[in-house]
Amino acid sequence: MDYREAERYVLSLTDYEKTPFVAYTATTYDLRRVEDLLARLGNPHLVARTAHVAGTKGKGSTTAMIASVLSASGYRTGLYTSPHFHSLRERIRIDGAMINESEFASATERVQRAIEAMNNRTGAGLLTTFELLTAIAFYHFAQGGVQYQSVEVGLGGRLDATNVVQAGVCVITSISLDHTEVLGKTLPAIAAEKAGIIKTGTTVVCAPQAPGVDAVIAGRCRGAGAKLVRVGADVSWEAGAFDSNRQALRVHGRLGDYEVEIPLLGEHQMENAACAVAALEVLAEQGGRITAESISSGLASVAWPGRLQVLGNRPWLVCDGAHN
Repeated sequence: MDYREAERYVLSLTDYEKTPFVAYTATTYDLRRVEDLLARLGNPHLVARTAHVAGTKGKGSTTAMIASVLSASGYRTGLYTSPHFHSLRERIRIDGAMINESEFASATERVQRAIEAMNNRTGAGLLTTFELLTAIAFYHFAQGGVQYQSVEVGLGGRLDATNVVQAGVCVITSISLDHTEVLGKTLPAIAAEKAGIIKTGTTVVCAPQAPGVDAVIAGRCRGAGAKLVRVGADVSWEAGAFDSNRQALRVHGRLGDYEVEIPLLGEHQMENAACAVAALEVLAEQGGRITAESISSGLASVAWPGRLQVLGNRPWLVCDGAHN
């Protein structure tokens, strides 16, 4: 199998990213088939320590920031995000480098063999494109010796294919109305789906939320015995200078204060950076060698294109992939 063959195979499966109004049920999104597939691959998703990020807005940026700092801290770090701009390979990275074509083809061929051995045997239905990509990412990370993985939820959280990980820290960024035909018509309903990533005994970092959303997440944490760190209260930030290339801020964390710059523009990115710092402090408390210097270095070097990205200033040309 070469890369083009692998790409065609991945896209030949059911792709819910391109199929709107699919019922969001435990039958349509059945995690048993993801768990079965990963078990046949040796459970690669359990090899690395994990930061798991859900939310409506800012989850991709926050996931990328966490990964960049972990790499700057000296850890081999996987980053799994969605969707992509140009190539499926953008979704799967180790220390910032996209999975190359031969690696993608090899991983796809290995996962395909496992799929052919399992399809229709669990009673959980056929694998989807996103589920296959998720398995490819975890397999690639395990094969590549990844020590940490920063994983963005695809849709919702509770039934998302990524929700098979055992996360050291769960992050929930800003929640607002999105995918209402799938996740629910109200903010509390959507929040309940996003909060489905919260596992028993973990630590949860939560961005500032509307009161109804905050109550749902806090209730889920209490039910799971999870510690809740609120950004905006337990962790805060102050804006500094900015230009068309980057902005400075000071983050007041639970473990210290951090003077940082980020090459991502907009006030919302300061909130995302504070969420990332809060999550990284949790990982540090769990034994990660993450310092103020690596936080500053990692945030300064994060690459996350298409988010208020200035491509030119005579005239101004800005590219932004906001969907909501």
